[in-house]
Amino acid sequence: MSYDLIAIGLNAVDVLMRLPETVKHDDKQFVDDLIIQGGAPVGSGCCGVARFGFKVGMVARLGNNTLSAICLEEFRSNGVDDGLVIRDESSRPAIALVEIDPRTAARTVFIQMDNYGYLRPTDIPGTEISQARALLVDSYDLDATEAALTAAAGSACRSILDFESGDPARLKKLLGMGTDAILPLAAARNLTGQQVPDDVLRTLGHWCPGQVVVTDGVHGSWAFVRDSGKILHQSAFIVEAVDTTGCGDAFHAGYIVGLLEGWPLELRMEFGSLLASRVAGKVGGRTALPWRKDAAAMIRSDISPSLHQQLSKRS
Repeated sequence: MSYDLIAIGLNAVDVLMRLPETVKHDDKQFVDDLIIQGGAPVGSGCCGVARFGFKVGMVARLGNNTLSAICLEEFRSNGVDDGLVIRDESSRPAIALVEIDPRTAARTVFIQMDNYGYLRPTDIPGTEISQARALLVDSYDLDATEAALTAAAGSACRSILDFESGDPARLKKLLGMGTDAILPLAAARNLTGQQVPDDVLRTLGHWCPGQVVVTDGVHGSWAFVRDSGKILHQSAFIVEAVDTTGCGDAFHAGYIVGLLEGWPLELRMEFGSLLASRVAGKVGGRTALPWRKDAAAMIRSDISPSLHQQLSKRS
């Protein structure tokens, strides 16, 4: 089986609750927004790509338990193939409790990883990766990430890196193995020691031979254009935010969809920003991810003519 995208990284179940305006402690109270769905950056990012009709597989260790069953059902319902899942009865995904501030849409995340199914380098499907069009990895399990990037090396597979934290020396090494590094600005600042987005990107550009991008929520995203040496900025789309969970994951999904569609850098960034704005309007990182049939409904007055054209013909 040939995949458009293979995803390798943290696998989680999210329990998301939008808090009431007033919380009565040591008491019971009803809430309007409480959902359970799959989560984590790579897990949600690959779901966003699968919804646009691409063949996507997620590599994970899952067992015979409730949390694993939720993860599998979430992948299937989002169109993600589970043929690369390793069945390990002792493993389960992470579980995250997400409390959402009703005034700011900011979220506080509590993560528990007992019996988490960490991937082993031998779990990595090297042949499938070398034959895939794209690979999405994170920095939660660096041994698995390095094995995956090694499998992609020398092939036509584009490797998209979503690094949030980890050993700096190891991350620098892995950045040198990727083709598209998309990091949160805060993480990139910590890694590079730089503060201004331009300086952050130029430093990342020395480590990563491919495309480097940093994202910063409502401030938008920046990319280093290697050929010209210029910095490209994409503004965030204005939206009434409800929950910021998964916005960065949606950006990665939009970028990868554009990559698979053959779009130029600026269009990939714009579509990533558009998907992030949609996700911010609902509770949950996957709730508002669009399907390909919804593409035309995403058209709004402030998108570029180029993106308007692409969305018009993909619904």
